[in-house]
Amino acid sequence: MPPGAGTPSGSGAPSGSGSTSQQPPSETPDPPTPTPTPTPTKPAVDCKKSKCFALTFDDGPSPDTTPQLLKILKKHKAKATFFQLGTLAKEYPELVKEIHDMGSEVANHSWDHDSLDRKSVDGAYEDMKKANEAIEAGCGCKVTLMRPPYGATDKGVDKATKKLGLAQILWDIDTLDWDTHDPYDIRSKVVHSAGKNRIALMHDIHQTTIDAVDEMIEELYEDDFKLVTVSEMLGDTVPGKRYPKSWASYGN
Repeated sequence: MPPGAGTPSGSGAPSGSGSTSQQPPSETPDPPTPTPTPTPTKPAVDCKKSKCFALTFDDGPSPDTTPQLLKILKKHKAKATFFQLGTLAKEYPELVKEIHDMGSEVANHSWDHDSLDRKSVDGAYEDMKKANEAIEAGCGCKVTLMRPPYGATDKGVDKATKKLGLAQILWDIDTLDWDTHDPYDIRSKVVHSAGKNRIALMHDIHQTTIDAVDEMIEELYEDDFKLVTVSEMLGDTVPGKRYPKSWASYGN
């Protein structure tokens, strides 16, 4: 296992009929307004130049703790990436939508946290497809990233994620927040291990993790980090591929 890996629609007007010579003269209608061509948008942050860092949270959304975390992120104008279980995304679609609408990212963490590497390729595919459908129904967006539960991946998961158009996102920093439940320890692990274009793993279902985030963000900002989504940081990702590079050969 790589260093730092843990278990854990419009309508048109109808045309008239009959001879136009029998109809009263009418004003010439205004020409239709041309549809504007969308202007390509640039990412808010250039992670090739800035110190970008990605906070990621697994296993939610939780109606108890996730809203608290969203308030903290909004307060600091920070973004994060949420790897969500399909079962909970289906139950709490309003939270999925709120995360997406605030500029953070929602991603796939399987349907109900089964180890995908223990399933057949078809089994893993159906599990993640079901989760994708629940998450996308909530956010009204396209999901492009996933994180395998427990970090358990192999060639079969690679094939299933490639078929679904999902890149696999693992992590650089594992806080082990599910085990320690210590806000100081969680904050310290992230702040002391933070680096440019690194990914930190936490869980938005634990109150102790939420308790660590406010001061954590303040300290990261003091060190000039830009807190961005995983997609903002990595740019275009390749379906089936594992990120970061340290996970490239794990499980093969």
